[in-house]
Amino acid sequence: MALASKLFSQAGEDLQQALESIDDLQSRVVIIDNDKLPYDQAIAKLDKDLLDQCNEVNVSFNNVETAYNDRIVGVCKTDMFWRVTAINETPTPSQYSLVCTKLNAGGYPALTKGGVVGLGSTVAFLESNGGITTYPCNFRQEQIDGRHEASYFGFDPRNYYGLKYYNEPYSDDIGDTLVGGFIGTITQGQSTLTVMNPVGAGLSELLSIGQIIQATNLNVFSGITKITGITTGLVDLRDIESLVGIAETLSKVNILTVDSSALRSVKAPLDDGDYGNFDVLDDPANFANSGREKYSLPKEADPFIPQTVGIMQTANIGAGVSIALDNSGYPTAAVPWNPTLNGYSIEPSGVPIIRPPKVGSGKCFWKEGFTAYPVLSGGARAAENDTRTIESNVLGGAYANLSDCSAALETAITDAIGISSTKETALLGDGSARNLKVEGINALREERNDDYSLPIYGMRVGIGAQNEIVDRLQTLQQHLDDLTIRNVIDS
Repeated sequence: MALASKLFSQAGEDLQQALESIDDLQSRVVIIDNDKLPYDQAIAKLDKDLLDQCNEVNVSFNNVETAYNDRIVGVCKTDMFWRVTAINETPTPSQYSLVCTKLNAGGYPALTKGGVVGLGSTVAFLESNGGITTYPCNFRQEQIDGRHEASYFGFDPRNYYGLKYYNEPYSDDIGDTLVGGFIGTITQGQSTLTVMNPVGAGLSELLSIGQIIQATNLNVFSGITKITGITTGLVDLRDIESLVGIAETLSKVNILTVDSSALRSVKAPLDDGDYGNFDVLDDPANFANSGREKYSLPKEADPFIPQTVGIMQTANIGAGVSIALDNSGYPTAAVPWNPTLNGYSIEPSGVPIIRPPKVGSGKCFWKEGFTAYPVLSGGARAAENDTRTIESNVLGGAYANLSDCSAALETAITDAIGISSTKETALLGDGSARNLKVEGINALREERNDDYSLPIYGMRVGIGAQNEIVDRLQTLQQHLDDLTIRNVIDS
């Protein structure tokens, strides 16, 4: 047999062996995935049991929030107040510039200093007794870090309960399209989406053109929206506490161009104190879901990085390599990060330092409101964004009192708080039973991880490696079948 023919035949035998290996691995993936099913079912039942308890408490919190809001609607409380925007001390008495402002759980923008030290970095509230109280502009960050509880002026916040999951690539189900999530900002009518997550922290390496962007808690886009461009920019991330590491200065982030214009603006945080959460999904059209590529993963794929930290929803019960009960109040987002970078910086400047994502179940804001409403100089009730200049010796005349709330409105709040307290106690009261469920869930997950998910992942990587061999051998056969090459080899 001629040398070229011998080599061609050998390549053919190796090719057939690789194809048989792929078929065998694909079959074993299906078998082991089926063997994993009893663990999936048991984990899902326990997850649902705990998640249902959490959701019962959260619904009861929402009912209290509604009862508080009914007082605002019933006009026995108001969510409007005078905000001090400038102080002119030249005349006697001095003059205060005011703007009628609505309570905002997301905080308030900084003001120009106007000659007063500190006015640019604080928010000044004129109270009905004429006193002025100042609070940090960044209300949410200060409160979550355990400082300045009173900075939630006019609100009584409660942290929602939820199940925080920790997921790693090897635990993904076959065909899972979720790449990761992030907190984002975008302007209405624009198609430029800012990813509020430092480049290099875990998500940026996974982004690619053609992936689907989906807003998870807001109506931002109409129809399927895909990434058409990826660039970077500098953003101040100090106010976004859900990220892996909080920057001391500007940080490089990804700027995504998408093929749809935003139906609404999304800032961080939103006026209700929440954040705009976005998921990145692999376009199903890009999934090699047939033939020898089925279940394939690149041979260099890392089973453990990135780790994604998120809050479990009904749609993803059973997800993750482990779970924990969460009551942190941090905003909800599925944030990928690289645990091997924990404590290290990804930028030459030394910031941000990478830390585990501060992901939580979010907050509920009970709006207590005020018993007096802002009035203009003529005595008329002020509307949002109305302005007024008032002298310092008559600051107490900037408000008018509201009538007392009805007994029915107050009783509704008391009853709703009582129900929420009972449900919260039921969730937390029997700590041993709750901890036992969490420990049992994680024990089942550990077994699923080691005996099923990791082997399946290894086989999928093996399929990818064998497909590379097939591609290489097919290319070799093409060359060996070319007369130009065959004639030289056989000469």
